[in-house]
Amino acid sequence: MKIRPATHTDVKAIMTIGERTWPQTYAFAGPDYIKHGLATWWSAEAVERSLHTTKVLIAENDKGPLGTGNIDLRAETAVIWKLYVVPEAQGTGAGSALLTELVRLAGSKPVQLEYTDGNTRAARFYTAHGFTELRRDPSDQPEWPDTVWLHKSIDDISGR
Repeated sequence: MKIRPATHTDVKAIMTIGERTWPQTYAFAGPDYIKHGLATWWSAEAVERSLHTTKVLIAENDKGPLGTGNIDLRAETAVIWKLYVVPEAQGTGAGSALLTELVRLAGSKPVQLEYTDGNTRAARFYTAHGFTELRRDPSDQPEWPDTVWLHKSIDDISGR
């Protein structure tokens, strides 16, 4: 497996990762949540936009893309917006490798990320990688879950 920067030729592969991960990952949140998320964050336009505004990575093996992640480095605090691995590759180290490389790209900046409340797998994964809860934001849709924000400080990243 290798981690590499995504290019414009990866748009369809990135969209496919979203289409394959979101229904299983967010089944607890309901079909409307999944439909909205795929349309908002995994459309060709959204993926193209992320290639222009963030650093996007692909995890792949000899069979093709396994996962993707991106990080926004434009502010004082870096924000990881996506980290998804296709179901059959979860637990193989692809997610950890992506997260490690995204955090490395942040350099000396603290890093924040968010997950959807109820995604217990994400909560365990990020906690195991040294992220701690920063805050919870209520959803703007009453029937949808809250957003849980986590962070990793510069001291956490550098091991001080």
